[in-house]
Amino acid sequence: MSDWDLVIRNARIYDGLGNDPVEGDLAVRDGVVGAVGKVDGRGAEEIDAGGDAIAPGIVDVHTHYDAQLTWDPTASPSPALGVTTVVIGNCGFGIAPAPPAARDTILANLSVVEAMSLESLHAGVDWSFESFDEYLDLIQAKRPFPNVAALASHSVMRTAVMGDAGSERAATEAELAEMQALFRDALAAGALGMGSSTFENHFGAGNRPVPSRMADDAEFRAFARTLGEAGGGGIMMATCGNATSIPLLGELAELSQGATIYAPLLHYSNQPERAIGLARECAAEREKGRPVFPQCSCQPLSMDFTLEAAYPMLTIDGWPGSEDAAELKRAFADPAVRRRIRDDLAKPSGTRIFNGHWDRVEITIAQKPENADLVGLTLADLGQRQGKDPLDACLDLALAEDLKTVFTAKLLNVEEDRVAELLAMPGNLVSLSDAGAHHTLFCDAGFGIHFLSHWVREAQKFTLAQAIAKLTSEPARIYGLDGRGELRPGAAADFIRFDPAALKLSKTIKLADLPAGGERLVREAPGLKGTWVNGVQVHDGKGYRDVAGPGRVLRRRSARPERAAAE
Repeated sequence: MSDWDLVIRNARIYDGLGNDPVEGDLAVRDGVVGAVGKVDGRGAEEIDAGGDAIAPGIVDVHTHYDAQLTWDPTASPSPALGVTTVVIGNCGFGIAPAPPAARDTILANLSVVEAMSLESLHAGVDWSFESFDEYLDLIQAKRPFPNVAALASHSVMRTAVMGDAGSERAATEAELAEMQALFRDALAAGALGMGSSTFENHFGAGNRPVPSRMADDAEFRAFARTLGEAGGGGIMMATCGNATSIPLLGELAELSQGATIYAPLLHYSNQPERAIGLARECAAEREKGRPVFPQCSCQPLSMDFTLEAAYPMLTIDGWPGSEDAAELKRAFADPAVRRRIRDDLAKPSGTRIFNGHWDRVEITIAQKPENADLVGLTLADLGQRQGKDPLDACLDLALAEDLKTVFTAKLLNVEEDRVAELLAMPGNLVSLSDAGAHHTLFCDAGFGIHFLSHWVREAQKFTLAQAIAKLTSEPARIYGLDGRGELRPGAAADFIRFDPAALKLSKTIKLADLPAGGERLVREAPGLKGTWVNGVQVHDGKGYRDVAGPGRVLRRRSARPERAAAE
């Protein structure tokens, strides 16, 4: 009889706490780490790691797999990118609770604000639930590959109680009381807390504000008190607009007896002191005993687009907003339209996401064979090669390819020295993958692989041990995910195996594998050799294993202790 279920031999084992690696073995029994270092006895399965690194799996606290998990228990592509735990419900855009009358609105809002195919959502979502409790039970019954923790969704609770009025006005006292009751139910079921948004650019169906944007500060305080009354220790996260102050988040942390999360912390080239100032405000709140943590991206905010739907350019005055291809072609060929676009770009604006940095827009996919050598060039490079203004070079190429040329724009978080400063600040969470959303615009689910390869090996801004801690134990501790994000006896056996010298993130790959044939962009992680969740390998570096998903729904510590113990 074997002593262990699994023993990995000859590895460099990182504990996730920032300590130097241990050379030796890792043993697993019943989904839990049993021993680290020199392991006596044999495993039912033995793997020789050949000196590869073993580290805790990445904890991704900002995903949007709320709908996808009902049809895809793998939560692709995250486990293939080293992620073993995901948090859903972010920004308040979930799918539970789901009264039947509210379901169409819930999906319509989700499809717009998170750029998901509405046809895929309608074809794929399994509505075998109505309450938040039933939703978590359904996810567990689907046997997810990663562990899943969920935030209750502010906008969904507003829609469930107020219908379309949730996007139009503040709640009445009676409506707020009803929403608080839904929140209590979600907390009792195991929700970590609440996700919300006050961000001015978050719009839902019909170009209406997402419902949470209509909430006043009193509504947020009421939810915070509800969380505090439920035992505290939870999370309130918000994607914040300009009207949401860091001191308000500090007040909510005090009322909720938990942590509040600010998102997104991104470096803006045209507002260079903005992000660092926000991070310092969060640190000042923590010094007062109010735990406020910002979510900081380690990647440039990039977006793939064609000129049929050039989302990054739509805020430029003069850029045609038509969805008709013939109208767009006429407009892009018009010298007067080009002149208006150029004139607007000549005036820097803090409200635009693209400000004329053509050296940050790359040709990703050319449609005509004769243009294949252009792939990888920036539009600044193309303009120089052709002796044209970059705007003209861009529009001329797109017109020659029937508007099908795919471009990739790096929009925010580009200046590496400033981004490195944000990443290194204690308390700044490495996050913001948006995994599961923005299907045809970008895929940042591999943020952890990028952090371990680019910021450690290439930029040499962090040691490997430091970077692993920022991706694993630090978010797990802040979010109250006990036993996750570290490798020590008694901790959950969530881990990855990789070659630090070879690890990297691939270019985006387009698939059409969503329900109803919906398209999405994914990435791969060469150098990642395996992902294990609760001791079971779910990905072998080449593909998903044919296993029953070992992931668990991770419920808030003070919620449903009888069920947590059983699981």
